[in-house]
Amino acid sequence: MNKAVLKIIPVLVILSMLLGACAATFPAVPVVLVSPSATPAPSLTPAPSLTPAPSATIPAAISDDVWDRIVANNKIVVGTSYDYPPFASIDPNFHAVGFDLVLIKEIGQRLNIPVDIQNYSFDGLADALQLNQIDLAVAAISVTPERLSQMSFSPVYYVNQTSVLARKDSTIKPITDFNQLAGLRVGVQRGTTYESMMQQTLVDTGKMAAEKLFRYTHANEAVRDLREKRIDVVVLGQATASYYGDQKDLRVVGDGLQEQDLALAMRLGTPRLKAEIDRVMDEMLTDGTILGFIQQYIQPDITSLVQTPTLVPTVRPIATLIPLVATATPAACWNGMKFVADVTYADKNMSTPPFIKPGDGFVKTWRVQNSGTCTWIPGYQLAYAYGSVSAAQMNGQPIKIAQNVTPGQTIDLSVNLVAPVQPSTYQGFWQIENALGQPFGQTVWVGITTLPDTANPVATGQPAGNFCEVTITAPKTAVHVSDSFDSVWTVKNISGNDWTTDSVDYKFISGEKMRENNVYDFSQTIKTGESGKIIVDMIAPLKPGIYNTTWAIVSGNKTLCILTMNITVIAK
Repeated sequence: MNKAVLKIIPVLVILSMLLGACAATFPAVPVVLVSPSATPAPSLTPAPSLTPAPSATIPAAISDDVWDRIVANNKIVVGTSYDYPPFASIDPNFHAVGFDLVLIKEIGQRLNIPVDIQNYSFDGLADALQLNQIDLAVAAISVTPERLSQMSFSPVYYVNQTSVLARKDSTIKPITDFNQLAGLRVGVQRGTTYESMMQQTLVDTGKMAAEKLFRYTHANEAVRDLREKRIDVVVLGQATASYYGDQKDLRVVGDGLQEQDLALAMRLGTPRLKAEIDRVMDEMLTDGTILGFIQQYIQPDITSLVQTPTLVPTVRPIATLIPLVATATPAACWNGMKFVADVTYADKNMSTPPFIKPGDGFVKTWRVQNSGTCTWIPGYQLAYAYGSVSAAQMNGQPIKIAQNVTPGQTIDLSVNLVAPVQPSTYQGFWQIENALGQPFGQTVWVGITTLPDTANPVATGQPAGNFCEVTITAPKTAVHVSDSFDSVWTVKNISGNDWTTDSVDYKFISGEKMRENNVYDFSQTIKTGESGKIIVDMIAPLKPGIYNTTWAIVSGNKTLCILTMNITVIAK
């Protein structure tokens, strides 16, 4: 059962800090409990809603499996999404920063348990909780009746307002009601409460044409289209709207339209975990720690709201109590993806990104696991999500998953990329999407530098230039265990030199070899500008599964092409 949270305006929180610090005697200000149907008392001075009052401390509950796992591993695995400043984002030095990150680190310190923060797609956090892939989710998650049926929540740590962001040169008048957006092209982040607001208030009621609501996987994509005049406004949280307004030369044209209570999310049925999180967060709300984080990351000028103690406004609740809702019907299955390893171009968490010559092509390969209960079917894909700069996509295109990947199976996924011409360091993030285009699971990235640096040579076994274009020709269907089959790549030579039998070979690099020898002589001449087929006859492994094999076309010590193949092996 979720505990209702009474929230008060930040002036009282700050005043309580001032009173404690100064040890002065002031008349006590009563906290008035108001039922959801009661009319709130007027306040003397309007103020943005920031933090709620701490909830009553509850005794430690009986243990649960998630808390037991945390204690056994001495680690709290936390899922977040690095695409929503100022709550979580990547700074210019490729470090994860933001309000949510310092909040969860402080919670870990007070519990004396280290935290392991992992980057996920926002849409995939709920599934990751259900799959026990993470213990907590913190990503500016709004508490809603629908989510209450799926997750348990901590005390509310921030009350965000709904804002409308527009270009500075826009003639849009101040927005005070969602109905004013009906004739505009509106951008929202998919899977958020803001998408639900626009859908239910405008589209479902027929006030807005469905094609005028633009849904984006990430908020920065909506902001990009706003700046490039593809849409007229973006609806998002006040804190993030203010951030983009300052950073992207935009302006907020609507504010305070609807409040959003932000809290940490946990899987249902974790009473001990919730009790421990609630206890620590109550302390942080009481001692001013959370207020300090808000001042540091969201609203530096909070203290300007309090001039003298006599200006304290009448207490009012800033959100009604959230009603209990029936438990939702369990999902048929949950999508999950776990990052396993960088097969090529490891960057050691961006500490040593490999050097790639500007304009050169290269192949990035990740090893990932289907950690969910849904089978990945054809139509699922690995797609570019966001990056440090727009050029971080590096010409990468979505990679379709051609065969089924069953729960627990591991697969290598490769994308052909081209290093940007501008000398710099780049980080591009990629995500798995289901057949409906909904991202899920952990977010993976590729990090490189094009800055000349002898300390970062081209990785061994990788192309030193853009010498070929590769298409997988066969097999395109599953093969049976122990059967012979041909792996076939169609390769176009764009190196500028002819590939001849005495100058070029192809050899095994990594993965499942499925072949006796490691190196084979080139059996044909492929002239520059022409295409040819590279055929490797293989024998399928003895056990069913999905296997990756990586080969390369080489000339001496020089790698010309990487040839990757994922083989699905089934029982006879």
